[in-house]
Amino acid sequence: MIGEAPSPIRAHEADEHDFIVRALSAVGVSESDAGDVADVLVTADLRGVESHGIARLDVFYVRRIEGGVVNARPAYATLCDRPTQYALDAGNGLGHPAGVFAMRKAIDKARQHGLAFATVRNSNHYGIAAYYAMLALEHDCIGLSMTNSTHLTVPTFGAQKTQGTNPISVAIPAHGHAPYVLDMSTSGVTFGRLEVSERKGKLLKPGWAVGADGRETLDPTTAMTVGALLPLGGYGTEGGGHKGYGLGALVEILCGVLSGGMFGTALGLDERGMHGGTVAHFFGAFRIDALRDVKDFERDVARELQTFEQSAPVPGVESVVTAGEPERANTERYRREGVPIDPKVWDGLDAMAERLGLEKLERFTVG
Repeated sequence: MIGEAPSPIRAHEADEHDFIVRALSAVGVSESDAGDVADVLVTADLRGVESHGIARLDVFYVRRIEGGVVNARPAYATLCDRPTQYALDAGNGLGHPAGVFAMRKAIDKARQHGLAFATVRNSNHYGIAAYYAMLALEHDCIGLSMTNSTHLTVPTFGAQKTQGTNPISVAIPAHGHAPYVLDMSTSGVTFGRLEVSERKGKLLKPGWAVGADGRETLDPTTAMTVGALLPLGGYGTEGGGHKGYGLGALVEILCGVLSGGMFGTALGLDERGMHGGTVAHFFGAFRIDALRDVKDFERDVARELQTFEQSAPVPGVESVVTAGEPERANTERYRREGVPIDPKVWDGLDAMAERLGLEKLERFTVG
């Protein structure tokens, strides 16, 4: 299983975006909703989060629509619409357009009233949490995004998977500096990292996963098929695993319980199985000038981030980085050089294109 990973094939971001829209349109998704999905997936790939980019297009979205377990054209239902709260039933549609819709509702309400929160239930996988949090940046707001997921993670000292990777993202603008964009799972890694490791023939890192016996495993196939992810901090309490477990439970409550959606044992489904309508999301937006002058705040955020970045790094490391900086650097690079896509993923995309009768994704060429 373990060996040298082949070099990625590259695509232009515009071609990738177009291909995603064409694929989803072929299975009945509206052009607008397909565009939202493409925006999120391309953003993930540009930021270097390949586990949540185009690699998930076929299995997570197209095939679930083809299988009739996700609605291509859902009917949304507003459950609550108050000055600072909004609740949506996504009608078992794709999570990306539902997430964009709800996050924009939260932003619009926050711009009027200072802050707002939104929940979404009866939804599906929505990609990277950071995308939605970052939507608030252009409105002088702080953005918050989180989602529960199918159960993949054991609790501290637990042997049964009881919560998902349950990511949290916060985006905060900074003046003259890239924004602070935290996007983290509350498990040590996401399920997608296991998929990437298996696809590339790489061993897992210690502290990522356990096998069926509850003992640590470095084999991604074992972890995905009979094992489980560990919470952020790893096994037990010595490394802080109880903190990751606690954060994951918080996400589960705000997303699943508060929205009136699925949670607990009702959510314990196979990550790669044919199912839909199982997850829920939570969004927030905070208008900065409700508390202080926007420019003063953004300048101080920049100073705070520079304090970290200008602090002394450990030997052998060039500099200390802050959340969002590596992803920003990846985006700049991949816009010049093309978005890297694993050859196995590319083969799957070619096969999907043939199945759907689509023109295949074009390879990126410099110049």
